[in-house]
Parts: sequence; structure tokens; C-alpha cells
Amino acid sequence: MQATKDTFLKTLSNRLAVVNPARTVMIDGSARPAVLALENETPLLPTATLDTFLLTWAGAAKAMPEGPLMYLDCKISYGTEGSNGMLRTDRGRVLTAMDTELLQSCRPNFAPKCDYTLTPQSLLGTNIFWTAPMMEAPVEVNGILQRTATIRLFFFPEVA
Repeated sequence: MQATKDTFLKTLSNRLAVVNPARTVMIDGSARPAVLALENETPLLPTATLDTFLLTWAGAAKAMPEGPLMYLDCKISYGTEGSNGMLRTDRGRVLTAMDTELLQSCRPNFAPKCDYTLTPQSLLGTNIFWTAPMMEAPVEVNGILQRTATIRLFFFPEVA
């Protein structure tokens, strides 16, 4: 299951770097595409994750009672104060731009599954694939306009 998570994270990061190379986040003094898996990061301040796609995972389950296909739900949360400082009058436009970036980064909706514990990474011989993001309505929290999208990933488990 970890290879599925890593593959999806790396795929979204690489695609976001193409869709919007300016959407980056500074982590430990290094600029990266603004896609983070919270389970992989040291605790972050809420303001450090503005304008960043934050991934969290739910438990895996079998897609069908018979057969090896499994699924895993990924919640992607993101929010913005806007780009014009304290005025915050363009939060909706910035959030809509992030919606578009997420949708573009999710297409095509598959990627070859890799083992990223190896350098260079190693192909595992199967693909992961996923649904289109199901976007919830935006909410405002302390002046930040936020949205959560859910994506269901399908994968075949790694065989030891």
C-alpha cells in the first residue's frame, strides 16, 4: 500500500510542477511542488501550508469481495488567503485556480506503480488508477477559504 501512496504523491507533485511551476512550498529551506502528504512531514504551521495541496489517507479495503483489487481514499485539503494581502478579495479566484490545477494534475487518471524506497525508483509492474476528485463546497475558516477533495485510488497489493 505504501508504494501506492508514494506513487500518487510523486505523480501529483510532478504533474503540478508542469501545470503551475510557481506553485511551490518551502520545506526545510527547499522549494518543492506544493503537494505534501501530512504523514511524511514534520508538524507544520497552518500558515506554512497555505496554497498547498495536503494529502491524508484513509484505510485500504478490497474493491470486490473476490479478487485482489483494493482501494484507498485520499483526502486532499487546500486553502488560500488570496494573493492580494490583507484585502483577501481574490480568494475565490485563487481557490478556483487551485481547483483547476488539481483537476489537471489528476489527468490522466493512472500511473505506473513504483517503489520509491530504491534509488532510482523501481517499476512494480502494475498501475494505480483513480477517480476524478469529488470536491466539497468551500468553507471559510479565520479568513482562509478552504476546500477538501476526495479521490479513490485503486491498486493491486504488492506481493512479497
